[in-house]
Amino acid sequence: MNSAAQPQLLLTKPAFVCLTDDTLVFLDLHNDKYSCLESRHTAPVTAMLGLPMPSSEGPEAPKGADVENNEEVQEVVQNLIDSGLATRDSKQGKPAEFVTQYSELKEMLGYEIGEAPKIHARHLFNFFKALITTKSLLRFASMEQLVTQVRRRKQRYYAGGGVEPDNERINELVEIYKILKPLFVTVKDECLFNSLFLIEFLACYRVYPNWYFGVRLNEFYAHCWVQDGNVIYDDFVDRTCQNQPIMAV
Repeated sequence: MNSAAQPQLLLTKPAFVCLTDDTLVFLDLHNDKYSCLESRHTAPVTAMLGLPMPSSEGPEAPKGADVENNEEVQEVVQNLIDSGLATRDSKQGKPAEFVTQYSELKEMLGYEIGEAPKIHARHLFNFFKALITTKSLLRFASMEQLVTQVRRRKQRYYAGGGVEPDNERINELVEIYKILKPLFVTVKDECLFNSLFLIEFLACYRVYPNWYFGVRLNEFYAHCWVQDGNVIYDDFVDRTCQNQPIMAV
């Protein structure tokens, strides 16, 4: 947890939260839906969730008694509970946490001009296998099922003693994916498809980076990308840093 204070409110298992522009934004993974609080409610609800307070320029953290006696805040909390985002039941909920983003992001290094990794038949097989898997998952699985499957596969691998390939090997595989994708796939600017496709391709080689989901409030926009540590695999730093991470798988 990010705070030593005992939270009065928990997130439900499918719920995630982030703080951007001094506003709490919630992701309801079960319904694949985003929502946010009004700015004036951010500080009291943040305190009840046991999360760090907004920036010093934002509203002052309320006292516990002030929150309990504030009917407007209690109505907001009840709405969060009724919508399935929050709970007071420790058996049904989880402590709220903010996803930590690295301060110095960088893009994955590609190959020099005139250089490229060798592409073998096995790469083509895994590329089309990942493509078919991605299309099937996006057609038949819910967002919650997608995330659960990716998370559990990764957990099983590391629980079984799996280790990360070296960076050179990962760089080679990502470059092969980037070479093949425009030759056979016409989908553009669809971050969900693109990021899941890369994740499924890398999984063929037991490479399991993080799948990040983020939001920005100015003309609300939700985005997802593939990242490991501070290295972005499939996106640009300028675009990624505009989004506040809300979930990392």
